Amino acid sequence: MDQIEQAVMYALGPQVDPNLKAQANAYCEQVKNSEDGWQLCIQLFMKEPKALPEARFFSLQVVENTLRNRYDSLDSAAVEYIQRTMMEYLRREFVDNTNASEESFIRNKTAQSLTILFTHVYPTIWPSFFKEMMAVAKTPSGTPSHEKAADFFLRLCISIDEEIARMDIPRSREEVIRNTNIKDAMRLGDIQLLASFWFELLQEFRSTNPSIAQLALKNIGSYIAWMDISLVVNDQVMNVLYELLADSNLRIPACECLADVISKGMLPMDKLNMLQMLNITNMLTRLDLSDPEFVEYVARLINALGTELCKIYAETSLPVEGKTTAWSMIEQVTPYLLQFLANEFDDTSSAVFPFVNDMLYIYKRQKKQQQSLSQGQHEFLVSLLNVVVVKLRYDDETEWDADEDEPEEEALFFEMRKNLRIFAEHIAMINEELYVRYIHSFVMDTLNKYKNGTELNWRDVELCLYVLYCYGEALSKASMIFVNPDDTLSPLGDLVAEMVSSNISAYPHPSTALQYFENISRYYQYFEQRPALLPQALAAFVDTRGLHHPVKQIRTRCWYLFQRFVKNLRPKMGNYVENVLSSLGDLLTIQSEPVVETNTMDGMPIPAASTFDSQLYLFETVGLLISLEGIDPMKQTEYLQIVLEPLVKGIQTSMGQSYSPEDELFLLQLHHYIMAIGSVAKGFPTLVKSADSVQQPWAAVFVQATEIILSALRNFNQISVIRDAVRYTFARLITCLGSEVLPYLPNLIDGLLTECEVTELVDFLPFIGLVAHKYKPMIEPIIDELLLPLVRRVFDFLNTTPTGTDEAVLLLDLRKAYLNFILSLFNSNVESVFVSERNLEHLPTIMQTFVHFAKDNSDPTTQKMSFGVFLKMVNSWTMPVENVNNQQPVPGFDQFVYNELLPITFTVPMSAAFNLADGQSILVPYKIYWVFGEMTTIQKTLFVKQGNNFIEYMNNVFFPSIQCPTETAERYCQAVRQYDSRAFKKYFQSFISEAKN
Repeated sequence: MDQIEQAVMYALGPQVDPNLKAQANAYCEQVKNSEDGWQLCIQLFMKEPKALPEARFFSLQVVENTLRNRYDSLDSAAVEYIQRTMMEYLRREFVDNTNASEESFIRNKTAQSLTILFTHVYPTIWPSFFKEMMAVAKTPSGTPSHEKAADFFLRLCISIDEEIARMDIPRSREEVIRNTNIKDAMRLGDIQLLASFWFELLQEFRSTNPSIAQLALKNIGSYIAWMDISLVVNDQVMNVLYELLADSNLRIPACECLADVISKGMLPMDKLNMLQMLNITNMLTRLDLSDPEFVEYVARLINALGTELCKIYAETSLPVEGKTTAWSMIEQVTPYLLQFLANEFDDTSSAVFPFVNDMLYIYKRQKKQQQSLSQGQHEFLVSLLNVVVVKLRYDDETEWDADEDEPEEEALFFEMRKNLRIFAEHIAMINEELYVRYIHSFVMDTLNKYKNGTELNWRDVELCLYVLYCYGEALSKASMIFVNPDDTLSPLGDLVAEMVSSNISAYPHPSTALQYFENISRYYQYFEQRPALLPQALAAFVDTRGLHHPVKQIRTRCWYLFQRFVKNLRPKMGNYVENVLSSLGDLLTIQSEPVVETNTMDGMPIPAASTFDSQLYLFETVGLLISLEGIDPMKQTEYLQIVLEPLVKGIQTSMGQSYSPEDELFLLQLHHYIMAIGSVAKGFPTLVKSADSVQQPWAAVFVQATEIILSALRNFNQISVIRDAVRYTFARLITCLGSEVLPYLPNLIDGLLTECEVTELVDFLPFIGLVAHKYKPMIEPIIDELLLPLVRRVFDFLNTTPTGTDEAVLLLDLRKAYLNFILSLFNSNVESVFVSERNLEHLPTIMQTFVHFAKDNSDPTTQKMSFGVFLKMVNSWTMPVENVNNQQPVPGFDQFVYNELLPITFTVPMSAAFNLADGQSILVPYKIYWVFGEMTTIQKTLFVKQGNNFIEYMNNVFFPSIQCPTETAERYCQAVRQYDSRAFKKYFQSFISEAKN
C-alpha cells in the first residue's frame, strides 16, 4: 500500500524526474489493471491514519474501474467485501467521526464508485441500499456531520439518476435493459421513500443551508421524469415550491424544478389537467422580477409551459374541448412570451425561442389547412413581429466595433439576430400582407425622420437598413418585385428608392455605410427597372462612403459588393465606365503585406484574409467595365493598358531585382501582380466558342502580359505561390482569349510541372482536361507533346510511400485526378494522343497503371474509374469483326485485352474483398456494384465488337485456362449473346456467386 501511495505522489509531482515519473505512471497503470489491485487500493483508501488525498482518490479510481469494467471477475465474497467496506467508510465519515473533514473530490469520487456498485447489486444483492444510505444521512440533527451526510446522500442520488436515467448519454442494449429493471424495482417502493426524504431535507435545510436544499430540488427535478407524478404534484410539495419562488436563495432551483415537473412526459389530457391545476400564470403575477438572473429562469419556466401546451394543442387525438382548453391556456401565456422575448438581456430572450417557434408552427399549419387567423391571433402576430424587429436592434450599451475587439460578444449578437430573422421570415410566410405593411411602415418612418433632419441614434439607422435587407430575404421570389404591372413602385421598390434618394448613406456611422451597400447590392434589380437613381448609388459606392471608406473592414467589404453590383448591372453601366474607372485608379496600387495567421477551432494556424484578397474584386470589376459591349475597342485597349501596365512593369521590375528566399514580401508582391492580371481577365466574358481566337485590339495587351508571366514562371518556378498565381491567371486568360493562348501552354505546363507539389497537380490535371475539351481538335498536338511529361510527374508522386494519413489522402486524390484526366481525353475525342508516334511505345506501361488500380479493391471509386478507362479504350481501339470504317489496329491492344484486361474482369469480383452482398456499409456496396457494372459492360462490348471471335476465345482458351466446367461456360456464352446489358449484369453476378461457393 505504501508503495502505491508513493507511486501516485511521484506520478503527480511536478518536480519529479521524468524517468521516475514514467516508472511511477507505469506502476500505477499496472496496479489498475491487475486482478488484485482493487483489494490493495481499497485497503489503502480505508487505512488509518488516512493516506494522502491523491492516493485515496487513485484508490477509488481503481475500485470504480474494476466495478465498471471487470465486475464479472469478482466473486460474491469480493462484492460483499466492497459493499461492507463502503458502508464502513460512510459510517466512519458521517456517523462515528463527527469531526471528520473529507475533501469534496473524495466524496464525489466515493459517490461515483457507489453508483457503479449500485447498478450491479440493486435490487438483487443489496435490496436495502437506499434504506441504508438514508440511515447514514439521518445522522443526528445538529451534529457537524449531519449536513455533510445529507449533502453526500443527495449527490449520490443525483449520480445514480445520471447513470440509469440520463437520455443524452449513449448506452449499450444491455445497459438499457439493466437501467429499466433498476427503475422498475425502485418504483415498487424505494422511490416513494426517496421522494419523501428529499422533501424532508428540503424543508429542514431551506433556511439553514440553502445549498443542500438546492440539491434536494435538483433530485426532485431529475427523478420526476420517470417517477410517479403524484409524489411531487400534490398540495404539500407544490405549496412549498411556490413559497420558494419568493426565496432569494432558492427561487432559481425551485423554478428549474417546476420546469422539470411541467416537462414530464404524460398523456395529453393528463398533462393538460395537471397544467390547469398548477395554474402557473396566476402564480407569475406575484413574483418579484427585479433580478435579471431570476427573470431568465422564469422565462425558461414559461418556455417549458408554452412548448408543452403547444405540443398538447397539436396532438391530433385531443378532443375538441381539450383543444379549446389548451388554446385558452396558450393565450394566457403569450403575454409573458412577448414580455420575455422583449427583455433587454439576450439570454432571457433566447430562453423562450422554442416557444416562439412552436407558436409559429401552429400558425403555419393553420394556414396550410386554409384556416383564417382569428382577431387575437392576428394581434399576436403583429405584437410578435414588433418585438422581433425591436430586438434586432443593437443594445444601447453595445458599440459597433469594426476591429472586433470582442468577437465572442459580436458572434452571440449575430446568432441572436439570425434566430430572430427566422421568426420574422416565418411570420411573412404566415401572413405576407401583415409583414409587408409592418416593415414598410417601420422603414419609411425612420427614413422620413432622417430626411426631415431628426437626430437619430446610429442603432436605429442601422436597424432600419438591416430590416430592409431582411425584407427581401423573407419574401418569396414571386413577391420580390420592385415595379408593379401598372408601372408604379411596389412596397419594396418604394423602400429602395427612398433609401437611395434619402441620402442616408451619408449618415456618419460606419455600420450605416456597411448595411447600406449590402442593401444596394442585394436589390440591384431595382436599378434595372428604375435606372434614374443609378448615378446616385454609384456615387455613394465610389467615394468615402464605400470603396474609399476610412474604415478598412467596410472599405474591403465594399470592394466585393461593388464587384457584385457591377456584374449584375453590366448592361446599365456603359455611361459610367470612365468615371468609375477613374475613381478606382488609386485603389489598384498593390502593396504586399506579411501573412498573418489566425487559429482555427482545432488550434491549427491558417492565413488570415489580406487586403489584397479583397483587392482582387476591384481588378475583376475593372475587367467587367472595360469589356462592356458598346465601348470602342480602341478605348477598351487604352483602358486595359492603363490598368495592366503597372502590373506588367511590376513583374519586370521584380525579375530584375536580386531575390532572397527569406524575402517573403518580394514573393508576395510578384504573386499579387500576376493574380491581379488574372482577375482583370476574369472580368472579361468567356468566349461563346472556346476554340475561337479573339480578334480585338485589346487581346494583344493580354498576350503581352502572358509572355511576361511565363518569364516570371521560368525564373521562379521553384516557388509554390508563384506557380499558384500563374495557374490561376492562365485559367482566366484562356477563357477570354481562346486559342490565342494555346501556343503558350507547353511552356506553361513545363514550368508548372517541374517543381509542382501533389496538391498543385491535383488542381492542374482537371484544368488541362478542361482545356482539351474546349479546344479540340487544335489542342491535340499540344496534348500529344505534354502527355508523357504529365504522366511521369503523376507517377513520380504515386510511386512514393505516404508518411501519414493526410499524404495518403492526397495521393488518393491525385489518383482520381489522373484517371479523370485520362477519361477527359477520351471524352474530348483526342484519345489518338495515346497511340501517336511519340507515345505509342509507352502505352503498355500506361495501361499497366490502370490494371494496378483496377485490381485494388480498397478504393471502389478509382477502381470503377480504371475500368471506365478500359471501357473507353475497348470502344475506341478494339477491332470490330466487320471493319467497315477501315479502322487501323492499335499494335498489341487486342492481345492486351485478352491476356490482361479480360481475365481481371473475372478475378477481381472473385476476390474475397469484392463482396457485392456486403451489408456493413450503405455506400460501399453501391460503389462496388458500379465497379461490377463497368466490368460486365466491358465483356458485353467485346462480344458486340468481335462476336464469334470473342465466343470462341472464351470457350477454347479462357474458360479452360481457369478450369471452368463446360456447362457453365456454355451458359455464360449463351447469356452474353442473348441478354441485354442489364440482364447480363444480373446473370454475371449469379455466375460469380456460384463460382465463389
